[in-house]
Amino acid sequence: MGSYSELSVNGYPLLVTKSEVVPEVMTLFRETDRRVSTRAPAERNELVEGKVDTEDGGETEAVIVYRCQTHEVIDRLNVMGFTLRRAREDFEALRKSEVEELAEDMDWFGDRWEFLKELTFDDYVSALHEVMTRRLRPYPFSDRDSEGLNPVVKYILGENDDRLLGYFCSDVRSLLRIACELVEPNTYVEQDISELVSAGYYGENESVCLNTTSRLTAGNPENSSRLILTEGSTDSALLRDAIDLLYPHLSAYYSFLDFASTNSRGGAGHLVGIVKAFAAAGITNRVIALFDNDTAAHEATRSLDAIPLPPNIAVLHYPDLEMLRHYPTQGPAGLSHLDVNGLAASIELYLGADVLSQNGTLVPIQWRGYSEALEKYQGEVMHKNQVHDAFQRKVRQCRTDVEAMQAADWVGLKSILESVFRAFE
Repeated sequence: MGSYSELSVNGYPLLVTKSEVVPEVMTLFRETDRRVSTRAPAERNELVEGKVDTEDGGETEAVIVYRCQTHEVIDRLNVMGFTLRRAREDFEALRKSEVEELAEDMDWFGDRWEFLKELTFDDYVSALHEVMTRRLRPYPFSDRDSEGLNPVVKYILGENDDRLLGYFCSDVRSLLRIACELVEPNTYVEQDISELVSAGYYGENESVCLNTTSRLTAGNPENSSRLILTEGSTDSALLRDAIDLLYPHLSAYYSFLDFASTNSRGGAGHLVGIVKAFAAAGITNRVIALFDNDTAAHEATRSLDAIPLPPNIAVLHYPDLEMLRHYPTQGPAGLSHLDVNGLAASIELYLGADVLSQNGTLVPIQWRGYSEALEKYQGEVMHKNQVHDAFQRKVRQCRTDVEAMQAADWVGLKSILESVFRAFE
């Protein structure tokens, strides 16, 4: 009979595979999502196993699953580029292509051509929602013969050997992205590998997710983590701490350039050079070049405007912040409050008002130079080392104190990271 694994969304098995897991599916998980437990045979998923004899004499079996909340899987899929927009565009493009192919032989495929010609993405999503909500099972089960089903639901439940549930996509993760959108965010996505481990296809303690995704990455670099390039090692270290603390379920999907091991000197101009080099070398990884939101960075990135960067390289500046529209600055005329967005917004100004406040006042910006090209001044926050130390104390406290975490100001860092997550939308 063979041994099977199933990938389920809120208990509905979307994908059942024999003898092995699907590598692309395992990119949804990390080894920290692995769960080991036991269950009675009667507790197996009936949508896969059918009714199981409940008279099991108290026997139990080992259960090994990779499990993650649906809203976190959605975040991970978006990070990998599997957005709702991509799912829609992929579906429509492939559907139209098949309609054109079927039109060449209307004698054999006239009915299918007529159906697919009228099928829309929204029709499919609505029908899939009904299938998952009513727990209807696809072929070879006979649920498609139930009364009152609309034609699209019957199509999804029919014999679709060439396409999983009849869905048009170039990567199964697009279908998973749609399915996750149709259930509550606090439900779970699970990959059950219990049978495969029991049958010996995988070792009991084998890191199936890690090994599978590593092999996938080796053959397809686009499946590796997204590389974030910053102006210096300080920016990378602070952002790494932030993503680990604020978005731990996404931290493994991003890596940072190691300035220490590469002896990179940093700075906006140097980062521009790295971007140009990556573009020229044809790097296939998704790369996010993250610049300060200050005069020096905006002047340096002007040289990138004339270069047609490949779609896997995104150039971003730290976003404008409302707090920085009226920020204390120190200049020849003394202390004044100005909008420093685009002029002096380095990473320090995004660490939170709680970090920047000293003796009840915000650490000011010191004006240091003038750009003739942009006709703007360049500013820099004062007492940087003290600001960094305050941030590290904040991070250490928030890692162990839930109330401190909730009370802390994360607006600036969240705005940066959310722009990173949307970099390729």
